[in-house]
Amino acid sequence: MGVTSGKNRALLLLVLTVLSLFAWVLCNHWLWAGPIMSAGVSDSGRYAITAHRDNSLILWDIKEEKWKTLNGKANIYSATFVPDRDAFLWQDLDDEVKLQTVTGEELLNFNHFPTYGHLISSDLTTYLSADQEWNVFRGYGDNRKPVLKDGISPSFTGSGKLLNLAMAEDKRYFITSGSGGDDDPIEEYAPIDDDRRFSQYSGVTLWNTDTGKPVAKFQGNSSKTHATISPDGQWVVSGDEAGNSITWQTSSPEHRMRAARYYSGLYIDGLPDDLQDSDYFDKSGLIEAPRGAHDFTIAVAFIHNSEYYLRFGNNSHFAALFKTGSPWPVKYFDLGESPRLVTYGSQYSRNTAIATSPEAGVLAMGHQSTGGISVYRFDPVELTLERVWVVE
Repeated sequence: MGVTSGKNRALLLLVLTVLSLFAWVLCNHWLWAGPIMSAGVSDSGRYAITAHRDNSLILWDIKEEKWKTLNGKANIYSATFVPDRDAFLWQDLDDEVKLQTVTGEELLNFNHFPTYGHLISSDLTTYLSADQEWNVFRGYGDNRKPVLKDGISPSFTGSGKLLNLAMAEDKRYFITSGSGGDDDPIEEYAPIDDDRRFSQYSGVTLWNTDTGKPVAKFQGNSSKTHATISPDGQWVVSGDEAGNSITWQTSSPEHRMRAARYYSGLYIDGLPDDLQDSDYFDKSGLIEAPRGAHDFTIAVAFIHNSEYYLRFGNNSHFAALFKTGSPWPVKYFDLGESPRLVTYGSQYSRNTAIATSPEAGVLAMGHQSTGGISVYRFDPVELTLERVWVVE
């Protein structure tokens, strides 16, 4: 009797141990949540915040490789970190925007329209947000004023992507970008016109943050376009679903610099019309592109201060590294075929599920169909990008 009882206890202990181990593996390597729709990474590179398709809001401690679900009723497009702070912005389904620290302290809250992208400066004095129709507003509450409000087309519904916002660290400039562009100068169209149906500011536009006025409309992109501004505010980089990528200096926005196509090279402007197709491209600075690297771009993001940025290709697990000011790709990084990343499947409505800390060299991005995250660390000396943590 005693021997049998001892064996049963040993068996029960073994079963409990196995179940505990299974639970630990499950909790630490698999996440039961919808796919990431928006993300932010702290400047320190330690934390990421994500909002998911099932309205989960999750805080990730990258250093400790832990995560915590903070809320189950979050606006899916509202998760982003505040510059120079271990604090993040998000909005609940009652339309209340909240600014809180990673330790749970609430610094700010206010009621707002459902945001389709927003950001706030490190001193908390400048709040910018976009709505579903790609209107842009500065401030909140009684101080909310429109910056861009000139039509309902294109919009998120019509274009299938967000109007992305990005602001330089010194707050001097911010940029907007959505779909294509036009050749009309900013002097011909006011950014606020309630009678206009088709926006004249759907492409990449540079804005003066203090005045709320457009500085320049950048030309050359087509279709769905994503853009960002360098942390030092000196560069604007864009990429679109047609494969165009263009860089401008904010000090001379009239000059544009194309990036080379990964396989055909750099397009040469001003040549006669009767040449062979290959004669229009310079391949002198190309490096060999791996099979599966696509220049049809879902997102662009700075990965090391204002010096290096990444382009993420549609339906590709490769990212191309560029040095700011050069048209040539420096290196291609294999982000991993499994788990499949947000870049698969033309998911332009989810390009906010890709986020970086240029200061820390950290990249975090969501997966195609699960709620997990992949985190990478960039080495600016060795020019490597290593995946350091993955949760499926």
